[in-house]
Amino acid sequence: MSPVAGGVNGQVSTPAGAAEGAAEALRTLNHLTLAAPSPGVPGWEDVGDIYRVLGELRVLTDRLPQACDQLAAGLQRLGDRADWYTDDGTNEHPDAVVADAVEGLQVAGCIADDIGRSIQQAHCSIAHLYQ
Repeated sequence: MSPVAGGVNGQVSTPAGAAEGAAEALRTLNHLTLAAPSPGVPGWEDVGDIYRVLGELRVLTDRLPQACDQLAAGLQRLGDRADWYTDDGTNEHPDAVVADAVEGLQVAGCIADDIGRSIQQAHCSIAHLYQ
């Protein structure tokens, strides 16, 4: 059963399902914004629609650092409860693999903060435009 479809009334029931839904939503956004906004395209007609999309993207980026932090903390707590092992794909000690993953998540959270600030800059700038 899919983690997205497996919930109550088709709602997301797992963290992986939520991440899958977010990834699919961004894929859909990418497809819907391939062409420039044009009159007669509901929800994608003018600069106001770009403004709204940027506002929602800012909300998304505001939430991403927390998700990265919580994934890193979850990984560390999981390691506190059990011994780590690595497969044949690496020669690194399991603790080094976990430390590398945690560092990557911490860096990703910081980069998400930077992305959020850049999106906010664009959002605030186009607030002054109209057609």
